[in-house]
Amino acid sequence: MTIELHTLANFTTTRLREEWTALAIRGAPPHFKQALVRGISWHHQQQTHGGLDAGTRRLLKAAIRNAPTPASKQSVATQRKLRDPVQLAEGTTLVRTWRGHHHEVTVLEDGKRFRYRETEYASLSEIAREITGARWSGPRFFGLKKLKQPAKGTDS
Repeated sequence: MTIELHTLANFTTTRLREEWTALAIRGAPPHFKQALVRGISWHHQQQTHGGLDAGTRRLLKAAIRNAPTPASKQSVATQRKLRDPVQLAEGTTLVRTWRGHHHEVTVLEDGKRFRYRETEYASLSEIAREITGARWSGPRFFGLKKLKQPAKGTDS
């Protein structure tokens, strides 16, 4: 059965998984619709125009072998602990407009507690989650960025 590739985006995820299985594509079908569409499209392209030549496959395998390995979760957690937290003075007011609504947060106890709508919170991230309904970095949500220090030995 021939499928027009531009129609794949209109298929349901279930229909795409069925197509993946019917085409006998190696490996389990991905969970995400976009990945299914890409995989099926690649398979059709490979069948129609041929796959990668041996030299290209060798280059890709070498790139994978030589790619830096991602940091382990433990080292990422360690890096987070080493970062300087945002320092906010007590009494500072943070203001953010989100989806047409104005939100104000007051910094308490030298930046260790925050007040939003008469409720105290332990972190800005909790407040950002309360406002948006999604997990956010509180400092990022409120636009707090650490100022970059000039490199030593340079004039600024």
